[in-house]
Parts: sequence; C-alpha cells; structure tokens
Amino acid sequence: MADPPPVAPVAAVDSYDDVDLSDDLPSRAKARRGSPCTTLCRCAACLAVLSAVLCAVSGALFSAATMRSPVFSPVTGTGYDEPAATDASAPDPASNASNVSLREPIRGVNLGGWLVLEPWITPSLFYEFLDDDRPATDEKTLCEKLGSEEAARRLGAFRDAWVTEEDFARLAALGINSARLPYGYWSFGDASDFCPNVSSVAYLDRAVSWAEKHGIRLLLDMHGARGSQNGFDNSGESHKAPWGDPLDGTGWLSRENRDATLSALSRAAARYAASPAVAYMGLVNEPIGFHFSGFCDRNCPIPVPDLIGFYNEAWEAIKAHMPHAQPVLDSSFRPHVWAPLRAPDQPWLADGALLDTHRYHGFWPRASRLPQVAHLRLAACGAPPDIREMADEAVPVVVGEWSTAVSDCMTWLNGLGVPVGWSDPADCARVPCPTTFSNGSLPAFVQEGRDPPPGAAGGPDKEGLCGVDPSAPPRGPLDYDAFYRTFYAYAMGGYEASAGWFFWNFKNELRDPRWGFLDAADHGWLPEGGLRGFRPPAPDCAQGDAGSVTWQSAMGMLIATGVLTPLLTLIAAVAWLAARAGCCPGRGGPGDGAEFARMMTHTPGPTPQNSVEMTTAVDRAGKQLSDGEAYDRARV
Repeated sequence: MADPPPVAPVAAVDSYDDVDLSDDLPSRAKARRGSPCTTLCRCAACLAVLSAVLCAVSGALFSAATMRSPVFSPVTGTGYDEPAATDASAPDPASNASNVSLREPIRGVNLGGWLVLEPWITPSLFYEFLDDDRPATDEKTLCEKLGSEEAARRLGAFRDAWVTEEDFARLAALGINSARLPYGYWSFGDASDFCPNVSSVAYLDRAVSWAEKHGIRLLLDMHGARGSQNGFDNSGESHKAPWGDPLDGTGWLSRENRDATLSALSRAAARYAASPAVAYMGLVNEPIGFHFSGFCDRNCPIPVPDLIGFYNEAWEAIKAHMPHAQPVLDSSFRPHVWAPLRAPDQPWLADGALLDTHRYHGFWPRASRLPQVAHLRLAACGAPPDIREMADEAVPVVVGEWSTAVSDCMTWLNGLGVPVGWSDPADCARVPCPTTFSNGSLPAFVQEGRDPPPGAAGGPDKEGLCGVDPSAPPRGPLDYDAFYRTFYAYAMGGYEASAGWFFWNFKNELRDPRWGFLDAADHGWLPEGGLRGFRPPAPDCAQGDAGSVTWQSAMGMLIATGVLTPLLTLIAAVAWLAARAGCCPGRGGPGDGAEFARMMTHTPGPTPQNSVEMTTAVDRAGKQLSDGEAYDRARV
C-alpha cells in the first residue's frame, strides 16, 4: 500500500480579523438580537412598565383627591317637609282604591326568606343536611328531605316566628309605606311536585291583614314560577353547580309550567281583590336576562318578546280579578330593552305599570376595594339618570331590590355550597353562625371538629363562623357608621328618581345591617325622625372630583380597585421575557421561537383565525420559549 501524502504544516495566524464569521452561530444570534421581534417586544415591555408607573402615580393622586370629594358635603342637607311627590310621569298612587297611604314615593322593604326560603337569609334552616352527597340547597330540596309532614311542621314554626305583626308595626313607625312579599306557585299547598301539602297561604292572609291595619301597601311578587325562571334558590329551586342541573332559560315558559304559574297569580288576585292594602302585583321575579356559563346551557338570556308575551298573559289573569292593582314587570337585569312596552297594542302605560330594576353594589367585581366616593357617587349621581332613562324609554321605574352591601361575603349569598365569587375573601368579616332555627345547634361537622363538607362552602367554617360584609368601611374619610348612614340616605334619594324603592331585606338571621333594614335602624343608620316627609340629602353631582366620570367606566373600576397596576406590571414582565426568550441566540428547530416571531411581525406563516386558535398558538409559542431558555442556560 502506498504511503499517504504528507500533511502540509499549519501556518500560524496572528489575527482572525479578516476571517469571515458570517456562518458562525454566535454571529447569527447577534444578528437576530436586532430583529423586529426584539424591537417590538422591548418596546411593549417599556410601554407596559411606563404605564404601570403612571398608573401607580395616578392611583395615588386619585386616592388623595377622592378623600376630598364633594360627595362628602351634600348641598342639600337632611330635612323634613311635605311628603315628596313621585316623578311626574309616575302614576298617582292616591288614584287607586287599593292604596292606603298619601301620595309619596314608594319607600318599602322586602319580606324575603319567609314564604320563599333562601339559605343565605336563614342559614340555620339548612344545617341539617350539609353532610349529604346532595345537601338541601333550596326550599324544594329541603321539603323533599324532610318529607311533607315534617316540612309542614318545621316550616310552620319558622314562619310563625320570622315575620310577625310587631315587624309590621315597627316598619310603619319607621315610615315604611310599602312591603314587597315574595311567594311561589306552590304557596297554596296543592302543587304535587313542590312541597305538597305544605301551604303558606295562611301567612299571606296574615300579611294582608297586618298591612291593612298598619297602613302599608303590599306588592305580592311571584318569586317562584314553575320550572324556575332563573335557576336561583330565590325561585324555590337552585340549578347552580355542583348539585343543580343546567337551566333551560325558557323551560318555565312551556305551556304546562306557564299554566301552573298563571293559575297561582290568578288565585292570589282573586283572594285579595277586595283588600285595600294589595296595591301592586309582581308578575315574576328576575327572569334570567344574561348568559351564565356552566349554569344556564340553553335560551339564556330569555328573549324579550317571549318575556313580554308572558307578562301579557300574567296581567290578563290578574286583571280579571284585580283591575285596580298596578302590574310590576321585572327588567331581568336588562335596563334598556323595554321600549316595546310603549307599543300601541300594549296595556302598560294605561294600566299604570311599573318596571322593576334591582341595584346591588356587592356584585360588582372587587366592589369592597372601591373607595367610599365611588359607592356614594354611583348611588346619588349615577342611579337617577339611569332610572329616568329607563322610565322615559318604557314605563315608570321602581327599584324593587337594593342593599348597602359592598361585597358578596354574606354566607351562601351566591347559593348554598357556592363560595364568595366577586369579592376578595380576605375582605370578608366572620361572625358566630346563627342557630335560631336549628334547635340551637351548629352544623354536625363543627360540633365534631371535622373539616367542612362541600355543601358548607361559602358558609360555616370549622370554627362555626359565618361570613358577612366587611367589618370596616371602604377607603375614605368617613368612619364605619358615617359611611353607611350616608350610603343609605343617598341611595334612598337616588332611587326616588321615579316611583320609589324596596330595600332587600327587612332582616336576616346573621343580623348584618347592610342586608337588614331593621338592623340598620338599630345601628342608627336611618333618619332619626323616620321616613315620612323625609327629604334625603344630595351632593352636587355637577361638581367633579378625581374620577367622577371614570367611576362608571371599566377603567375607573380597574384603577379604583388596584387591579390595573399589577396587571400592567405583569404584562411588562411577560413582554420582557418574551423579548429575551423569543428573539435571543438562535436555537434552531422547535426552540427557535419562529411561531412567536411570526405572530409579532406578521411574516409569512400560519396565522390564527380566531381566539381559540390564537390561544393554542400562544400556548405552543410559550412552550418553545421555555425550551429556548433552558438551552441558553445549558450553553452558559
């Protein structure tokens, strides 16, 4: 075999300055660092950081300014004069034989949790079955677990105690001129599918008699339609997870269900047609007017024409016996879709109808973090134009439910077994759970020192404490009592922009005065001289303060609740990491961040066509970037 050719000697190189390194990996990485992707990412990060800083500064200035808001100094002070008249467009109550008071705004309370049970109002009624695989979550399932005989005995004892003539007398003495009384289609006791043989009609009779005696107008409100008009426990049957079946929003409007509800409305109207106290008839409470993911899977919200069709049938059934009453139509949390009520073929204007709207601050996201000025300005200045606009579009408006709660902390407020959803649980106060209707006993798991079962979520804890609204007022210059005293007064005045209001509720077992009118009176939060002739104070709504406009906007809420600054900071961090991971030294293959770069620079490549595809693409890009960072660390 021939010898291999000699190897030429390697010449020494003094410098590599002239060597072409264009194909070298570090050089490619250096070039890529200057790519449009990097520039965009870093610009986004810088802008986000700048926004976060500006937001923090403006938030600090914002908070300082709202401590000196003009809403804390009303231009019209609390006083008394002749009873205030309702809005000029509202029907004159004195023209109806059923009204027993002088012409003045409706100033009422709800008698909730009495003839239609709600676990959050009287939680101790529902302790017994918390350990069951499916606890009693509403009146219907409580009756099923107790059986008809025991349910009749136990609920009779409860109803004897929950509302008494003494309550009516005290409410009248406070100046309350009206009361809204919820009942259900099953209240006559002959519904075979709901608490059979458990009648509450005797308690309806008592309420009507007491109202006549103490000069209080009644609104009999159909709270529970057959088939459930909203799937909430306030309809008598809860459809909320994890125990309820998904709701069909129009299931209660089937012919069979509709006829059962119409029959109950007709029977109530016939029974109390001669009473001078029954002034208003509520056609149905809170028919679902929004989409609720994972809860209502069909026909949500209920189409407005379908709802108006039911309202017409319901009013015909009532009017046949009680033509002098005023019908009350629920707005289903949709304030500006009711112009069809003014159509020439509709009876509502001629028959003195009222449109019912419900206003709750506690169900706003992070409402407990809003400062005092936000709650006060929205009640005193935000509500009146909203209410007037609704009345101008449709018919006069009544605020059928409201409270001064600033959170959803109240035990089981969102449903039995459903935890706090809109507020930060850390804001909630906790007090000893009541035992009024459980023979003085706390739930079994508390007595035995066990962890709470699923049914207790949102309710009693292991120590036997129950959630209520925060024990401190929102941020602001007013102390606890002064803030809620002002909140009550401003809300009363703001909600009298049309026909008037009904506070929810007259009391609750936990005695939280944000949800109990009588408890608020005990705390000294109501006008000292009562409500008759009371002229609520009002601020100068035209005089601005920091955020006086943005309180009612999404951005104002984000700033006020402290959400925006950390959100922008997070965006800044993500953008900066994306710049480093997606546009740094080349890694080739699946870790090169190419998909992320295509999304940022719109270079040719797969383009997501909708939000689902975009989410998938971002997830893939995030994995690539994560892989790339690991590669960087390995190289170092």
